[in-house]
Amino acid sequence: MDEAIRLLRAYWGDAEVSFESAHYPTVAMSMEPKPPQGARLPIWVGGNSEPAYRRVGKLGDGWLASRVEDEAGARSAIGSIRRHAEEAGRDPAAIGLQSMVAPPPRDAAGKGFYANHDMVLARVAALKAMGFGWVTLNATAIFRAGARSVDAIADQLARLHDRIRAEVG
Repeated sequence: MDEAIRLLRAYWGDAEVSFESAHYPTVAMSMEPKPPQGARLPIWVGGNSEPAYRRVGKLGDGWLASRVEDEAGARSAIGSIRRHAEEAGRDPAAIGLQSMVAPPPRDAAGKGFYANHDMVLARVAALKAMGFGWVTLNATAIFRAGARSVDAIADQLARLHDRIRAEVG
């Protein structure tokens, strides 16, 4: 994965790329069109392991967290990401942190989570307190909580968005 990230950044920024690598050897290749951001097109990395935290800290623009169970685990992961960023000479504060509000539902309580906006707001506030600057709402879980059409899902997302902005920031 590290090699793939480095190769993508090279393709996005350089006119021609030759890349020696175990997995992606490349000779005199190019990619067009290039993204407007060039080599700095943001790459957010997911994962809940030390190699993922290292990758985020050294190469990523943000961490896509899922299954954040508790504050101690979140703080440990964020601390690891920041440590790896510092070791790589990067500003840890420049790395974004985003978490899924709740994992896909597996039981009745999970299926009803998004139907209770107060619970969703409390979870978003808790994630913000842990250090996350962004959250992801799960549209499939909103469907499973009772919003049975695209319009109903969009309505629930809009209501949640408005409450999150007003009450959490």
